Amino acid sequence: MPKITKKTVKKVVPPKDDADKPPKNYSRSKYEEKVKPYLSDIERYYRCGVTEGQLCAYYNVSKTQWIQYKKSHLELDELLCNAKKQLQVDLVNKAYEVAIGGDYVETTSVEYYELKDGVKVVTGGKVTKHTRHCKPDVGMLQFLLINRFSEDFAKDPQVIALRKKALELAEKKGTPLPDNWGEV
Repeated sequence: MPKITKKTVKKVVPPKDDADKPPKNYSRSKYEEKVKPYLSDIERYYRCGVTEGQLCAYYNVSKTQWIQYKKSHLELDELLCNAKKQLQVDLVNKAYEVAIGGDYVETTSVEYYELKDGVKVVTGGKVTKHTRHCKPDVGMLQFLLINRFSEDFAKDPQVIALRKKALELAEKKGTPLPDNWGEV
């Protein structure tokens, strides 16, 4: 049987005038509506420890879209980076306060009222201020010393020496560190 071949002719269609318009299934970025007006709030929330996943849920943005926003809008990425650094500084400062202890002022206010014709009427009040002392937290102190000054206060200095050697060998060989290198 002889071989049959088919030829297809392609038509060249000239471009339409509406070539600037995006396709019908294209969705424009909602960054200007969903994220940009709330940048100051996002920074404040992130500084208080709210995760990016929680921010995505709150502002009704998918996680993949959030990542795209961070890549394409440097203002959001820088804002989150600065907020994260500020959060770390605040946490370390608070850890030092807890570890060292200190004094704080406790304020209590009491209002006295009477019911007259079903309405509460304030008749007086009292505000008391007490200076309280918070004892140093030994556990936090130990945590900070071990993690901040590991060379001097490590539980096992030999482990740190082994980790340093493993890091040096990996750098010399040019190989990545093993996944369990922290368990050396």
